[in-house]
Amino acid sequence: MKRILAFVLLLTFYVTAAQDTEVSGTALGHPGELVRVKVYTDQFSRLDSTLASAETDAWGNFSLTFPLEKTDYAFLTLGLKEGEFYLEPGYAYRAFIRSDTVQGSVFDQLPLQFDLKEENRGLNSMIEEFNFDYNTFILQHQKQLLRAKPDKLITEFINREKSKFSDELHENEYFKNYLTYSFASLEWISKVKSDTTILEEYIIGKDVLYENIAYTDLFRDFFKEYFKDLKTFDYPALVDAFNKGSLSYIDSLVQQDKWLAKDGQVRQLAMMQLMARNYYNKDIDHQKILEIFTEIEKSGNNVRNKTIAGNFKRKLLKLGYGTKAPVFALKNEAGKKVSLEDFAGKFVLLDFITSDCRPCLYDMKKLQDIQAQFETKLEVVVIVADRGAVKTELPVNSGHFHTLYLGKQLLLLEDYEIRTYPAYIILNPDGTVAMAPAPLPDENLDVFVERFILRYEKQNKGKQD
Repeated sequence: MKRILAFVLLLTFYVTAAQDTEVSGTALGHPGELVRVKVYTDQFSRLDSTLASAETDAWGNFSLTFPLEKTDYAFLTLGLKEGEFYLEPGYAYRAFIRSDTVQGSVFDQLPLQFDLKEENRGLNSMIEEFNFDYNTFILQHQKQLLRAKPDKLITEFINREKSKFSDELHENEYFKNYLTYSFASLEWISKVKSDTTILEEYIIGKDVLYENIAYTDLFRDFFKEYFKDLKTFDYPALVDAFNKGSLSYIDSLVQQDKWLAKDGQVRQLAMMQLMARNYYNKDIDHQKILEIFTEIEKSGNNVRNKTIAGNFKRKLLKLGYGTKAPVFALKNEAGKKVSLEDFAGKFVLLDFITSDCRPCLYDMKKLQDIQAQFETKLEVVVIVADRGAVKTELPVNSGHFHTLYLGKQLLLLEDYEIRTYPAYIILNPDGTVAMAPAPLPDENLDVFVERFILRYEKQNKGKQD
Protein backbone atom coordinates (compact mmCIF):
# COMPACT_ATOMS: atom_id res chain seq x y z
CA MET A 1 0.00 0.00 0.00
CA LYS A 2 2.85 2.37 0.88
CA ARG A 3 4.49 1.68 -2.51
CA ILE A 4 1.25 2.49 -4.34
CA LEU A 5 0.86 5.71 -2.37
CA ALA A 6 4.47 6.70 -3.07
CA PHE A 7 3.94 6.04 -6.78
CA VAL A 8 0.77 8.18 -6.80
CA LEU A 9 2.56 11.02 -5.03
CA LEU A 10 5.49 10.79 -7.46
CA LEU A 11 3.12 10.79 -10.43
CA THR A 12 1.28 13.82 -9.04
CA PHE A 13 4.59 15.66 -8.71
CA TYR A 14 5.51 15.08 -12.33
CA VAL A 15 2.03 16.00 -13.56
CA THR A 16 1.98 19.32 -11.67
CA ALA A 17 5.66 20.22 -12.04
CA ALA A 18 6.35 23.34 -14.03
CA GLN A 19 7.41 22.89 -17.65
CA ASP A 20 9.52 25.28 -19.69
CA THR A 21 7.31 27.30 -22.03
CA GLU A 22 8.63 29.51 -24.82
CA VAL A 23 7.20 32.66 -26.39
CA SER A 24 9.28 34.15 -29.20
CA GLY A 25 8.58 36.32 -32.18
CA THR A 26 9.15 39.55 -34.08
CA ALA A 27 7.87 43.09 -33.72
CA LEU A 28 9.00 44.75 -36.95
CA GLY A 29 9.94 48.39 -36.53
CA HIS A 30 10.22 48.11 -32.75
CA PRO A 31 13.89 47.65 -31.84
CA GLY A 32 14.91 47.93 -28.21
CA GLU A 33 11.35 47.78 -26.84
CA LEU A 34 10.12 45.93 -23.78
CA VAL A 35 8.22 42.68 -24.38
CA ARG A 36 6.51 40.86 -21.51
CA VAL A 37 4.27 37.88 -20.88
CA LYS A 38 1.76 38.68 -18.13
CA VAL A 39 -0.94 36.70 -16.34
CA TYR A 40 -3.45 37.46 -13.62
CA THR A 41 -2.14 36.46 -10.21
CA ASP A 42 -5.72 35.31 -9.80
CA GLN A 43 -8.72 35.81 -12.07
CA PHE A 44 -11.04 37.12 -9.37
CA SER A 45 -9.07 40.16 -8.13
CA ARG A 46 -7.46 40.53 -11.60
CA LEU A 47 -4.18 41.62 -10.03
CA ASP A 48 -1.58 40.95 -12.70
CA SER A 49 2.02 39.76 -12.63
CA THR A 50 4.82 39.37 -15.18
CA LEU A 51 6.06 35.87 -16.02
CA ALA A 52 8.98 36.98 -18.19
CA SER A 53 10.33 40.03 -19.98
CA ALA A 54 13.02 40.98 -22.51
CA GLU A 55 13.94 43.71 -24.99
CA THR A 56 13.61 43.28 -28.73
CA ASP A 57 16.88 43.24 -30.67
CA ALA A 58 17.80 45.53 -33.58
CA TRP A 59 15.43 43.61 -35.89
CA GLY A 60 12.56 43.48 -33.41
CA ASN A 61 13.12 39.82 -32.47
CA PHE A 62 12.53 38.54 -28.94
CA SER A 63 12.54 35.24 -27.08
CA LEU A 64 11.18 34.43 -23.61
CA THR A 65 11.38 31.11 -21.76
CA PHE A 66 9.77 30.55 -18.37
CA PRO A 67 8.41 27.71 -16.19
CA LEU A 68 4.64 27.20 -16.36
CA GLU A 69 2.62 24.87 -14.12
CA LYS A 70 -0.89 25.19 -15.54
CA THR A 71 -2.87 26.32 -18.55
CA ASP A 72 -3.51 30.03 -18.16
CA TYR A 73 -5.05 33.10 -19.76
CA ALA A 74 -2.21 35.50 -20.55
CA PHE A 75 -1.19 38.76 -22.22
CA LEU A 76 1.62 39.48 -24.65
CA THR A 77 2.77 43.04 -24.07
CA LEU A 78 4.85 45.35 -26.26
CA GLY A 79 5.58 48.53 -24.34
CA LEU A 80 2.23 49.14 -22.65
CA LYS A 81 0.06 47.64 -25.40
CA GLU A 82 -1.19 44.15 -24.72
CA GLY A 83 -3.17 41.41 -26.41
CA GLU A 84 -4.62 38.22 -24.96
CA PHE A 85 -3.70 34.61 -25.66
CA TYR A 86 -3.54 31.26 -23.82
CA LEU A 87 -0.54 29.41 -22.47
CA GLU A 88 -0.16 25.66 -22.02
CA PRO A 89 2.81 24.20 -20.10
CA GLY A 90 5.64 22.96 -22.29
CA TYR A 91 4.38 24.58 -25.50
CA ALA A 92 6.33 26.87 -27.83
CA TYR A 93 4.60 29.93 -29.31
CA ARG A 94 5.71 32.25 -32.09
CA ALA A 95 4.14 35.72 -32.31
CA PHE A 96 4.33 38.14 -35.23
CA ILE A 97 3.30 41.55 -33.88
CA ARG A 98 1.54 43.79 -36.37
CA SER A 99 2.06 47.54 -36.48
CA ASP A 100 -0.83 49.98 -36.16
CA THR A 101 -1.14 53.73 -36.49
CA VAL A 102 -3.57 54.47 -33.65
CA GLN A 103 -2.47 57.56 -31.75
CA GLY A 104 -3.30 58.87 -28.28
CA SER A 105 -2.87 57.45 -24.78
CA VAL A 106 -1.38 53.98 -24.83
CA PHE A 107 -4.26 52.85 -22.65
CA ASP A 108 -6.82 54.03 -25.23
CA GLN A 109 -5.32 52.25 -28.22
CA LEU A 110 -6.46 48.99 -29.76
CA PRO A 111 -5.22 45.79 -28.10
CA LEU A 112 -1.85 44.56 -29.32
CA GLN A 113 -2.42 42.90 -32.68
CA PHE A 114 -0.38 39.77 -33.35
CA ASP A 115 -0.55 36.51 -35.28
CA LEU A 116 0.24 33.47 -33.17
CA LYS A 117 1.64 30.12 -34.25
CA GLU A 118 1.58 27.22 -31.79
CA GLU A 119 2.43 23.55 -31.86
CA ASN A 120 -0.18 21.41 -33.61
CA ARG A 121 -3.80 22.48 -33.03
CA GLY A 122 -3.37 24.17 -29.67
CA LEU A 123 -5.77 25.89 -27.33
CA ASN A 124 -5.45 29.32 -28.98
CA SER A 125 -6.63 28.14 -32.39
CA MET A 126 -9.55 26.24 -30.85
CA ILE A 127 -10.73 29.18 -28.76
CA GLU A 128 -10.23 31.60 -31.66
CA GLU A 129 -12.40 29.42 -33.92
CA PHE A 130 -15.09 29.00 -31.25
CA ASN A 131 -15.11 32.73 -30.39
CA PHE A 132 -15.62 33.53 -34.08
CA ASP A 133 -18.66 31.24 -34.16
CA TYR A 134 -19.95 32.65 -30.86
CA ASN A 135 -19.61 36.31 -31.86
CA THR A 136 -21.03 35.66 -35.34
CA PHE A 137 -24.05 33.93 -33.78
CA ILE A 138 -24.73 36.89 -31.48
CA LEU A 139 -24.36 39.45 -34.29
CA GLN A 140 -26.64 37.52 -36.63
CA HIS A 141 -29.35 36.96 -34.03
CA GLN A 142 -29.30 40.17 -31.96
CA LYS A 143 -33.02 40.87 -32.34
CA GLN A 144 -34.11 37.32 -31.53
CA LEU A 145 -31.83 37.18 -28.49
CA LEU A 146 -33.16 40.46 -27.11
CA ARG A 147 -36.84 40.41 -28.03
CA ALA A 148 -37.94 36.80 -27.80
CA LYS A 149 -37.19 33.80 -25.65
CA PRO A 150 -34.57 32.15 -27.86
CA ASP A 151 -34.46 28.70 -26.20
CA LYS A 152 -34.51 26.69 -29.40
CA LEU A 153 -32.11 29.01 -31.21
CA ILE A 154 -29.51 28.81 -28.43
CA THR A 155 -29.94 25.05 -27.94
CA GLU A 156 -29.29 24.49 -31.65
CA PHE A 157 -26.18 26.65 -31.51
CA ILE A 158 -24.83 24.82 -28.43
CA ASN A 159 -25.45 21.40 -29.97
CA ARG A 160 -23.85 22.48 -33.25
CA GLU A 161 -20.70 23.71 -31.50
CA LYS A 162 -20.45 20.62 -29.31
CA SER A 163 -20.65 18.44 -32.39
CA LYS A 164 -18.12 20.54 -34.29
CA PHE A 165 -15.58 20.39 -31.46
CA SER A 166 -16.39 16.87 -30.22
CA ASP A 167 -12.78 15.63 -30.54
CA GLU A 168 -11.30 18.71 -28.90
CA LEU A 169 -13.75 18.51 -25.98
CA HIS A 170 -12.41 15.05 -25.15
CA GLU A 171 -8.77 16.05 -25.53
CA ASN A 172 -8.55 19.42 -23.76
CA GLU A 173 -10.17 19.95 -20.35
CA TYR A 174 -9.59 23.71 -20.37
CA PHE A 175 -11.32 24.07 -23.74
CA LYS A 176 -14.21 21.87 -22.57
CA ASN A 177 -14.80 24.10 -19.54
CA TYR A 178 -14.32 27.23 -21.64
CA LEU A 179 -17.20 26.16 -23.89
CA THR A 180 -19.38 25.07 -20.98
CA TYR A 181 -19.19 28.44 -19.23
CA SER A 182 -19.37 30.43 -22.47
CA PHE A 183 -22.67 28.63 -23.15
CA ALA A 184 -23.77 29.35 -19.56
CA SER A 185 -23.08 33.07 -20.07
CA LEU A 186 -25.14 33.04 -23.26
CA GLU A 187 -28.03 31.28 -21.51
CA TRP A 188 -27.90 33.75 -18.61
CA ILE A 189 -27.59 36.95 -20.64
CA SER A 190 -30.42 35.90 -22.98
CA LYS A 191 -32.55 34.90 -19.94
CA VAL A 192 -33.05 31.41 -21.33
CA LYS A 193 -32.10 30.26 -17.84
CA SER A 194 -32.94 32.05 -14.60
CA ASP A 195 -30.45 33.10 -11.94
CA THR A 196 -31.40 30.15 -9.74
CA THR A 197 -30.96 27.71 -12.64
CA ILE A 198 -27.50 29.16 -13.45
CA LEU A 199 -26.53 28.82 -9.78
CA GLU A 200 -27.81 25.26 -9.56
CA GLU A 201 -26.36 23.99 -12.85
CA TYR A 202 -23.04 25.82 -13.04
CA ILE A 203 -21.91 27.34 -9.73
CA ILE A 204 -23.25 26.08 -6.39
CA GLY A 205 -21.72 22.76 -5.37
CA LYS A 206 -19.55 22.66 -8.52
CA ASP A 207 -15.76 22.83 -8.76
CA VAL A 208 -14.47 26.41 -8.70
CA LEU A 209 -12.41 26.79 -11.87
CA TYR A 210 -9.96 29.39 -10.61
CA GLU A 211 -7.90 29.43 -13.85
CA ASN A 212 -10.60 29.29 -16.53
CA ILE A 213 -11.40 32.75 -17.84
CA ALA A 214 -14.86 31.76 -19.13
CA TYR A 215 -15.80 30.55 -15.63
CA THR A 216 -14.41 33.59 -13.80
CA ASP A 217 -15.95 36.02 -16.31
CA LEU A 218 -19.37 34.44 -15.73
CA PHE A 219 -18.82 34.39 -11.95
CA ARG A 220 -17.85 38.07 -11.76
CA ASP A 221 -20.61 39.29 -14.10
CA PHE A 222 -23.27 37.07 -12.54
CA PHE A 223 -22.69 38.08 -8.92
CA LYS A 224 -22.39 41.74 -9.82
CA GLU A 225 -26.01 41.61 -10.99
CA TYR A 226 -27.14 39.00 -8.46
CA PHE A 227 -26.33 41.18 -5.46
CA LYS A 228 -28.06 44.15 -7.08
CA ASP A 229 -31.30 42.21 -7.45
CA LEU A 230 -31.08 40.19 -4.24
CA LYS A 231 -34.11 40.79 -2.00
CA THR A 232 -32.85 38.66 0.92
CA PHE A 233 -31.31 41.67 2.68
CA ASP A 234 -31.56 45.42 2.06
CA TYR A 235 -28.91 48.07 1.49
CA PRO A 236 -28.86 49.45 5.09
CA ALA A 237 -28.24 45.92 6.40
CA LEU A 238 -25.34 45.50 3.97
CA VAL A 239 -23.80 48.83 4.96
CA ASP A 240 -24.15 47.97 8.64
CA ALA A 241 -22.53 44.56 8.10
CA PHE A 242 -19.52 46.05 6.30
CA ASN A 243 -19.05 48.81 8.86
CA LYS A 244 -18.78 46.24 11.65
CA GLY A 245 -15.58 44.97 9.97
CA SER A 246 -16.36 41.37 10.89
CA LEU A 247 -16.17 38.39 8.53
CA SER A 248 -18.64 36.37 10.58
CA TYR A 249 -21.17 39.20 10.52
CA ILE A 250 -21.10 39.74 6.74
CA ASP A 251 -20.99 35.98 6.18
CA SER A 252 -24.11 35.44 8.30
CA LEU A 253 -25.89 38.15 6.33
CA VAL A 254 -25.01 36.65 2.93
CA GLN A 255 -26.01 33.19 4.18
CA GLN A 256 -29.58 34.44 4.34
CA ASP A 257 -29.61 33.68 0.62
CA LYS A 258 -30.53 29.99 0.45
CA TRP A 259 -28.25 29.29 -2.53
CA LEU A 260 -25.12 30.93 -1.13
CA ALA A 261 -25.76 29.24 2.22
CA LYS A 262 -25.10 25.89 0.51
CA ASP A 263 -21.54 26.58 -0.67
CA GLY A 264 -19.05 28.32 1.61
CA GLN A 265 -16.26 28.44 -0.98
CA VAL A 266 -18.42 30.16 -3.59
CA ARG A 267 -20.03 32.38 -0.96
CA GLN A 268 -16.65 33.68 0.19
CA LEU A 269 -15.56 34.45 -3.39
CA ALA A 270 -18.85 36.23 -4.07
CA MET A 271 -18.48 38.21 -0.82
CA MET A 272 -15.01 39.36 -1.86
CA GLN A 273 -16.39 40.60 -5.17
CA LEU A 274 -19.08 42.47 -3.24
CA MET A 275 -16.56 43.99 -0.82
CA ALA A 276 -14.25 45.16 -3.60
CA ARG A 277 -17.11 46.89 -5.42
CA ASN A 278 -18.12 48.70 -2.22
CA TYR A 279 -14.62 49.76 -1.21
CA TYR A 280 -15.19 53.33 -2.44
CA ASN A 281 -18.81 53.50 -1.26
CA LYS A 282 -19.16 56.74 0.73
CA ASP A 283 -21.50 55.02 3.22
CA ILE A 284 -18.91 52.38 4.12
CA ASP A 285 -15.65 52.67 6.04
CA HIS A 286 -13.15 51.26 3.58
CA GLN A 287 -10.78 50.38 6.43
CA LYS A 288 -13.42 47.95 7.71
CA ILE A 289 -13.51 46.24 4.33
CA LEU A 290 -9.72 45.89 4.44
CA GLU A 291 -10.07 44.31 7.89
CA ILE A 292 -12.47 41.71 6.49
CA PHE A 293 -10.09 40.93 3.61
CA THR A 294 -7.30 40.52 6.17
CA GLU A 295 -9.45 38.11 8.18
CA ILE A 296 -10.16 36.01 5.06
CA GLU A 297 -6.46 36.10 4.17
CA LYS A 298 -5.64 34.64 7.59
CA SER A 299 -8.53 32.24 8.18
CA GLY A 300 -10.43 31.78 4.91
CA ASN A 301 -12.18 28.50 4.18
CA ASN A 302 -9.88 27.67 1.27
CA VAL A 303 -6.17 28.16 0.51
CA ARG A 304 -6.93 29.74 -2.85
CA ASN A 305 -9.50 32.08 -1.30
CA LYS A 306 -6.92 33.21 1.26
CA THR A 307 -4.51 34.14 -1.53
CA ILE A 308 -7.24 35.95 -3.48
CA ALA A 309 -8.18 37.98 -0.38
CA GLY A 310 -4.57 39.17 -0.11
CA ASN A 311 -4.52 40.07 -3.80
CA PHE A 312 -7.75 42.06 -3.50
CA LYS A 313 -6.24 43.97 -0.61
CA ARG A 314 -3.03 44.71 -2.51
CA LYS A 315 -4.99 45.93 -5.51
CA LEU A 316 -7.30 48.17 -3.48
CA LEU A 317 -4.40 49.67 -1.54
CA LYS A 318 -2.35 50.48 -4.63
CA LEU A 319 -1.66 54.24 -4.74
CA GLY A 320 -3.87 54.77 -1.69
CA TYR A 321 -3.02 57.49 0.81
CA GLY A 322 0.10 56.59 2.77
CA THR A 323 1.21 53.75 0.49
CA LYS A 324 4.79 53.78 -0.79
CA ALA A 325 5.08 55.69 -4.05
CA PRO A 326 6.70 53.91 -7.01
CA VAL A 327 10.31 55.10 -7.18
CA PHE A 328 12.01 56.47 -10.29
CA ALA A 329 15.36 57.69 -11.55
CA LEU A 330 15.00 59.67 -14.78
CA LYS A 331 17.21 62.02 -16.78
CA ASN A 332 16.67 65.74 -17.22
CA GLU A 333 17.62 67.69 -20.36
CA ALA A 334 21.22 67.89 -19.18
CA GLY A 335 21.37 64.10 -18.96
CA LYS A 336 21.61 64.11 -15.17
CA LYS A 337 19.65 61.43 -13.34
CA VAL A 338 17.10 62.69 -10.85
CA SER A 339 15.40 60.26 -8.47
CA LEU A 340 12.42 60.46 -6.15
CA GLU A 341 14.81 60.25 -3.21
CA ASP A 342 16.26 63.61 -4.25
CA PHE A 343 13.01 65.23 -3.08
CA ALA A 344 12.91 63.63 0.37
CA GLY A 345 11.35 65.98 2.92
CA LYS A 346 9.34 67.90 0.31
CA PHE A 347 5.89 67.51 -1.15
CA VAL A 348 6.10 66.48 -4.80
CA LEU A 349 3.55 67.24 -7.51
CA LEU A 350 4.10 64.85 -10.42
CA ASP A 351 2.78 65.95 -13.81
CA PHE A 352 2.81 63.33 -16.58
CA ILE A 353 2.62 64.85 -20.08
CA THR A 354 3.37 64.00 -23.72
CA SER A 355 5.31 66.12 -26.18
CA ASP A 356 2.28 66.97 -28.34
CA CYS A 357 -0.35 67.43 -25.60
CA ARG A 358 -1.56 71.03 -25.85
CA PRO A 359 -3.56 71.02 -22.59
CA CYS A 360 -0.45 69.71 -20.83
CA LEU A 361 1.65 72.62 -22.05
CA TYR A 362 -1.15 75.12 -21.41
CA ASP A 363 -1.09 74.16 -17.70
CA MET A 364 2.61 74.89 -17.21
CA LYS A 365 2.12 78.53 -16.15
CA LYS A 366 -0.51 77.44 -13.62
CA LEU A 367 1.86 74.83 -12.22
CA GLN A 368 4.56 77.45 -11.78
CA ASP A 369 2.07 79.61 -9.90
CA ILE A 370 1.08 76.70 -7.65
CA GLN A 371 4.73 75.93 -6.90
CA ALA A 372 5.41 79.58 -6.05
CA GLN A 373 2.39 79.59 -3.72
CA PHE A 374 3.97 76.90 -1.53
CA GLU A 375 7.58 78.05 -2.00
CA THR A 376 10.14 75.57 -0.64
CA LYS A 377 7.53 73.05 0.57
CA LEU A 378 6.61 71.85 -2.93
CA GLU A 379 8.61 70.42 -5.82
CA VAL A 380 6.92 70.18 -9.23
CA VAL A 381 8.23 67.32 -11.38
CA VAL A 382 7.08 67.21 -15.01
CA ILE A 383 7.64 63.80 -16.62
CA VAL A 384 7.56 63.72 -20.43
CA ALA A 385 6.16 60.28 -21.21
CA ASP A 386 7.03 59.89 -24.90
CA ARG A 387 10.17 60.30 -26.98
CA GLY A 388 8.96 63.14 -29.17
CA ALA A 389 10.39 66.62 -29.07
CA VAL A 390 8.25 68.94 -26.94
CA LYS A 391 6.69 71.48 -29.31
CA THR A 392 6.99 74.40 -26.93
CA GLU A 393 9.52 75.49 -24.37
CA LEU A 394 9.13 73.93 -20.93
CA PRO A 395 10.08 75.73 -17.72
CA VAL A 396 13.81 75.70 -17.00
CA ASN A 397 15.10 72.99 -14.67
CA SER A 398 15.89 75.21 -11.75
CA GLY A 399 14.73 75.90 -8.22
CA HIS A 400 11.74 73.75 -7.42
CA PHE A 401 10.51 73.01 -10.94
CA HIS A 402 11.95 70.01 -12.79
CA THR A 403 11.43 68.42 -16.22
CA LEU A 404 12.39 64.76 -16.61
CA TYR A 405 12.14 62.33 -19.53
CA LEU A 406 10.68 58.84 -19.22
CA GLY A 407 12.88 57.24 -21.89
CA LYS A 408 12.54 53.46 -21.71
CA GLN A 409 11.07 53.46 -18.19
CA LEU A 410 7.58 52.76 -19.55
CA LEU A 411 6.55 50.67 -16.58
CA LEU A 412 6.46 53.82 -14.47
CA LEU A 413 3.25 54.74 -16.31
CA GLU A 414 1.82 51.37 -15.33
CA ASP A 415 3.03 51.78 -11.74
CA TYR A 416 1.24 55.14 -11.42
CA GLU A 417 -1.73 53.99 -13.53
CA ILE A 418 -1.40 56.87 -15.98
CA ARG A 419 -4.25 56.52 -18.49
CA THR A 420 -4.49 60.00 -19.99
CA TYR A 421 -2.52 63.24 -20.16
CA PRO A 422 -1.96 65.42 -18.30
CA ALA A 423 -2.09 63.32 -15.13
CA TYR A 424 -1.25 64.64 -11.68
CA ILE A 425 -0.07 62.80 -8.55
CA ILE A 426 0.64 64.38 -5.12
CA LEU A 427 3.33 62.71 -2.97
CA ASN A 428 4.09 63.23 0.72
CA PRO A 429 7.55 64.24 1.99
CA ASP A 430 8.17 60.69 3.25
CA GLY A 431 7.84 59.22 -0.26
CA THR A 432 4.28 57.99 0.17
CA VAL A 433 1.22 58.76 -1.94
CA ALA A 434 -1.03 61.61 -0.87
CA MET A 435 -3.43 61.57 -3.84
CA ALA A 436 -3.53 59.60 -7.09
CA PRO A 437 -4.85 60.82 -9.37
CA ALA A 438 -5.04 64.48 -8.31
CA PRO A 439 -7.35 67.03 -9.99
CA LEU A 440 -6.35 69.38 -12.80
CA PRO A 441 -5.06 72.88 -12.01
CA ASP A 442 -8.44 74.34 -13.07
CA GLU A 443 -10.17 71.96 -10.62
CA ASN A 444 -8.62 73.48 -7.47
CA LEU A 445 -5.42 71.44 -7.52
CA ASP A 446 -3.80 74.07 -5.26
CA VAL A 447 -6.52 73.57 -2.63
CA PHE A 448 -5.82 69.83 -2.53
CA VAL A 449 -2.05 70.44 -2.26
CA GLU A 450 -2.65 72.80 0.67
CA ARG A 451 -5.01 70.32 2.33
CA PHE A 452 -2.46 67.51 2.17
CA ILE A 453 0.34 69.74 3.43
CA LEU A 454 -1.76 70.72 6.47
CA ARG A 455 -2.80 67.11 7.04
CA TYR A 456 0.76 65.84 6.90
CA GLU A 457 2.09 68.59 9.15
CA LYS A 458 -0.65 67.90 11.70
CA GLN A 459 0.07 64.14 11.66
CA ASN A 460 3.79 64.70 12.15
CA LYS A 461 3.66 67.56 14.64
CA GLY A 462 3.88 65.24 17.64
CA LYS A 463 6.82 63.34 16.12
CA GLN A 464 8.72 66.58 15.50
CA ASP A 465 8.06 67.85 19.02
